[in-house]
Amino acid sequence: MQNIIDIKNRIKSIKDTAQITKAMQLISVSKMRKADEKYEQNDRYYRRIKSTIKDIFAHTSTVTHPYLQHRPGNATAYIVIASDAGLAGDYNHRVLSFAENEIKTVDKYKIFTVGHIAEEFFVNRNYETDSEFVYCTQNPTIDDVRRLATTAVDLYDTGEVDEVRIIYTRHVKGHNIALSTRVVPIEKSDFDDAKSFSDYNEILLFEPSASQVFNILVPQYVLGTIFNALIESIRCEHSERMMAMNNATNNANDMIHTLELEYHRARQAKITSELSEMSSYRREQSGQNRKWSRRLWIKPKI
Repeated sequence: MQNIIDIKNRIKSIKDTAQITKAMQLISVSKMRKADEKYEQNDRYYRRIKSTIKDIFAHTSTVTHPYLQHRPGNATAYIVIASDAGLAGDYNHRVLSFAENEIKTVDKYKIFTVGHIAEEFFVNRNYETDSEFVYCTQNPTIDDVRRLATTAVDLYDTGEVDEVRIIYTRHVKGHNIALSTRVVPIEKSDFDDAKSFSDYNEILLFEPSASQVFNILVPQYVLGTIFNALIESIRCEHSERMMAMNNATNNANDMIHTLELEYHRARQAKITSELSEMSSYRREQSGQNRKWSRRLWIKPKI
């Protein structure tokens, strides 16, 4: 049986930990709501760009762009999005393990990491990374995304890589899954899910021309793809951390309940032991008093 004081100290320690995990859970809920708002704002703009590009493809057959050309090589630049902190369940392990398996399938690669944990993961496994982007997962801005996109896509423009892909986490049908999405080159099939804003039987006029509009929209599409992936990963990270902290709080409460039962049993055992000792002591005292009483009342012989 543990000492009562030790049990009380352990209960206090676990309660303090439960308060911390509960606070972290509430913080993750707040951050996830902010990420949801940012995602919705960007996604509306992103969907409009995809729809416009889809309309251009549908009405114009002469559109050309360097990002529409596929190259025979398989040199790939990977943008891997993880987080700057842990305590998010298997969020980081899932996406980084997926990224490692994906990278093993190509002969030549470039790795751009987003988040401290992604950088540490590849360095510990002796992978050479080209650039590290930290703090982008805390409060990402369009400037952060533009810097990331420019760094990666420039390798495609100069011919050092044949493809740029982004590896991130997406919430699909109630589950967070890791996946890889091609950023460049682009294909017409990438816009099949886009909603058209016009009937394809109508005649659309693009000013100054469809090709020039297309050339303006493609860089915006690339930025939107990366920004959407980054915000989606942040949403999943906070969702995972919220669930992890909720589970930790529930486990702490279960431990506290178990320890409180153990505390009450130990306290009851101690009280029972003390009562037994007091009863035994009183019986001894009572016996001694009776002896003295018999001695005092014995009549002396004459």
